[in-house]
Amino acid sequence: MKVVEEKKGSVTLFLLEGRLDSNTSGEVEKKIVDSIAEGVKDIVLDFSQLEYISSAGIRVLVHCHKELEKKNGHIYLAAVPKPVENILYITGFLPYFKVFDTPALAVESLSK
Repeated sequence: MKVVEEKKGSVTLFLLEGRLDSNTSGEVEKKIVDSIAEGVKDIVLDFSQLEYISSAGIRVLVHCHKELEKKNGHIYLAAVPKPVENILYITGFLPYFKVFDTPALAVESLSK
């Protein structure tokens, strides 16, 4: 899995490429949690290159969501492929997150 981190003003954007599963979730979680520990409060996860998400990947999303809630922060999802969206929907976790068609729209929403 490749994770690219980019600052967009007060928002941090993470582009996730590949599969978010038990083999990669620890690395992704560490990068996001480290950024939260450094003071990041608003995060957009760009899923445009995400091929698959497992229960381990969903656990990372929920954990990061809870960590940001403690700091009055937000985590938004963007460009979610239909198969990934279906997994989040079927497991009941889709309502936890605001989902945007593009990363730019998510960043714009958080920047207001």
